[in-house]
Amino acid sequence: MEFREHIQGLAASGPDGVCDFVDAVIQEGLRRQASDIHIEQGAGRVFVRFRLDGVLHPAVPVQTDFGGNIVARVKVLAELLTYQTDVPQEGRIDKAKVGAPADLRVATFPTVQGEKAVIRLFDPNTEQLRLPDLGYPEEVRQKFERRLQMPKGVILLTGPAGSGKTTTIYAALRYVLDHTGGAKNVVTVEDPVERVLEGVTQTQVRPAAGLDFARCLRSLMRQDPEVIVIGEIRDGETANIAIEAGLTGHLVITTIHSGTAPGTFTRLLDMGVEPYLTTSAVTFVLAQRLVRRLCESCKKRVEDKAGLLGLPEDLLGKAFDAGGCADCFGTGYAGRSVIVECLEVSEPIRRLVLERAESDALERAAVAEGMTPLKDAAIEAVREGLTSPAEVRRVLGPE
Repeated sequence: MEFREHIQGLAASGPDGVCDFVDAVIQEGLRRQASDIHIEQGAGRVFVRFRLDGVLHPAVPVQTDFGGNIVARVKVLAELLTYQTDVPQEGRIDKAKVGAPADLRVATFPTVQGEKAVIRLFDPNTEQLRLPDLGYPEEVRQKFERRLQMPKGVILLTGPAGSGKTTTIYAALRYVLDHTGGAKNVVTVEDPVERVLEGVTQTQVRPAAGLDFARCLRSLMRQDPEVIVIGEIRDGETANIAIEAGLTGHLVITTIHSGTAPGTFTRLLDMGVEPYLTTSAVTFVLAQRLVRRLCESCKKRVEDKAGLLGLPEDLLGKAFDAGGCADCFGTGYAGRSVIVECLEVSEPIRRLVLERAESDALERAAVAEGMTPLKDAAIEAVREGLTSPAEVRRVLGPE
């Protein structure tokens, strides 16, 4: 039976079908290899959506007056308080309860239509990913590994939410553990801890208890750390502590939100970090995006220039567009690939940062030093038939 018809039938059976409804939605999410399941209440309806390869796809709106019961069932599985519907809650569903390969993370949020539940599904195949598995160009991977072997300095990863930064950090940690044989004291401050790594001291921030990134870092500096991972630099205090740690004999790996690798320096300056500290501490910046890979079963060639959506015309005849078939659940894509730009901090880059140069000037200097911009990396992915012009436009924007 089709999934749509199946859950509509379960919804029509009233409260008696709620448990089976939730189980069916979770199993369908696992079958489609979704990263998230969204269950949202409306007026007499429940909307179910799956995030596939980073894009949210509507599955089916279901007519039912028991949306509250459905979200309550999710909360029961996650051992949350069902009577508290006016505050956000977070919890986990034991994998044994739903036959999943890994525990599921649940977050609920109150809305004007009733509570919304988001279920995060974890792929065990990503649990042991290492740097060679991430799909970086060989030259980029080798540069990254060289920097991870250094005893000090700050490595910055940048990109929007859902660009694979956390996966990259865990792969980098595995490289450090493998390369050193566990002989270094590796500590992390995360929000939240996504995966537990043996041999790493991991801490989860709790802002409600006053345990934020900055406070954790100040305490961890007295724990004799050698490698420090900071989940995200969000404020000037955290930024300055990270930079100082990189200057005083620690290897720091962290993320920061910026559009490009050169733009991270402008971001740090905006946070109040002095230019001379930034240029002394930061050694390597990696900006990345994830683009969906075209389904090999149904991709089709772009037949006219309009289909290139502004990409170079020499791609005509080489570029492919998404189709849609049963293999890819009609999306036209299957899996994702990384596009990346990496910036090694050279003397010309240092001089420009000290002069508080704009991001554009930094980018021109980085390109002159050999950096491949994200757009050029994306165009190459189109040229190789890995992704489509439409996907590049979605990920990088119309410009």
